[in-house]
Amino acid sequence: MDRTGAVADYRYELLGHLLSGNLFAEPYLVTLLPDAEPYVTFQHPGVKFLYFLSGAVTYRYGGKTMSVKAGDSLLFDATASHGIEAVDSGPVSYLSVVLTLRD
Repeated sequence: MDRTGAVADYRYELLGHLLSGNLFAEPYLVTLLPDAEPYVTFQHPGVKFLYFLSGAVTYRYGGKTMSVKAGDSLLFDATASHGIEAVDSGPVSYLSVVLTLRD
């Protein structure tokens, strides 16, 4: 399933989903289209794993920033504000896996 996300020019392709007991997993392929703007206020329940496939970005997590490029990965608590602060070189694509616990 392809869809444009909550942020303009971020394209999300759902790669599958899993509900096992109280664990819910959603893997996405995220592609930033050429006009994508930085967006650092994503915030939601769960844990997020990112694996960058192409490009290079400055990624913000809470009050910290880090440079990431193809081959790098991040794992963090998604309840803190997070997102791409700057596109350093494109095109940018990454795998995003969100893991949440159901009540």
